[in-house]
Amino acid sequence: MGAFLAAIRRCMGAGLAPRGDAETVSLDLRTAVHGAVSLRVNQPELPWPPLEEQVDRFLAKLVGAPPAKG
Repeated sequence: MGAFLAAIRRCMGAGLAPRGDAETVSLDLRTAVHGAVSLRVNQPELPWPPLEEQVDRFLAKLVGAPPAKG
């Protein structure tokens, strides 16, 4: 979790994400991404959106970081 947590802290420190409890945000984001991957593996027949778009939404909703442009 170290590198992931450090990345969240860097985003918060740089003003790219609202300041907050980086550890909780990191765990929430990791849970969301792992859940998305697990569901895709176990239910591939569902009409999944592109994973990159879904992760962008996770970042926006859980971290407060807007999606990258371009």
